[in-house]
Amino acid sequence: MMQPPTCQGLRVRSTNDALVVFHAVHYGTLHMITRRLDTDERRAISSGCVYVWEERGPNAEATGLGIERWTDSIQWGPSRVRDEFLFYHERRPTQPDVDSLTSDSDSTTPTIHRAYSRPSLIKQTYSVFVDTSRGRRKWHLIAYFTQETLDQLYTVDNHPLHPRLANLRVPPGMYTSARSSKTRPKEPLSYLDSLSPVYPQVERAVPQSPPHYARNFDILAPLEYLKTLPPPRRHLVDEMQLNSLSATFVPDQFSPTCLLSGNSRVSW
Repeated sequence: MMQPPTCQGLRVRSTNDALVVFHAVHYGTLHMITRRLDTDERRAISSGCVYVWEERGPNAEATGLGIERWTDSIQWGPSRVRDEFLFYHERRPTQPDVDSLTSDSDSTTPTIHRAYSRPSLIKQTYSVFVDTSRGRRKWHLIAYFTQETLDQLYTVDNHPLHPRLANLRVPPGMYTSARSSKTRPKEPLSYLDSLSPVYPQVERAVPQSPPHYARNFDILAPLEYLKTLPPPRRHLVDEMQLNSLSATFVPDQFSPTCLLSGNSRVSW
């Protein structure tokens, strides 16, 4: 049996419209897609088709509910983000061959390539987390439209086949955007971290650096600054030699000499 879209002829204008569709599925006003689309159902995708499906959870083997991933056998370009929606533009070959046989990406049966008699589709996606009787689940909304037919589609306020959508009120906080939940909250302190004492931070004195012109080799430092610098430390051997001298230097007739404590003369 062919599985129809969740809603047809609908335009999703904002996240509020998407939440109304989700809530209508929650109450049973609209139906949910329970399995992956087959070949005929993918060919029936057109502007205004909206699909709501549940992502398969960790207990899928036991329940058999949910879809692992969405496939529509349409080639799409890179995604673009706008108002928490992801938009994809259909990518087509430059020269489509209507009579050529192509293999379906999810089926081993060859199918005839669809003729591109319609404008290029745009895919609009939005995902939320919702608490159900089976636990927390992730729901996805997929909407298809074209720029040429966008103004011809109905909204949740005036859809003739689903008039109850206009009066449906969504409880605040029932649906959480999957994109906003990707931002990880600040993790609380662990038990060991809460027991660790908090020590006050001690401010350390930062030595002041000399003026910038003192580090510039092209500009001489002022004399006032040079007077404040301590004299350079002599080598340890030189200090020991100078300390061992007890006399002053005196000039000699032939060569410079110095007098030592033992009245011996040493030439320099």
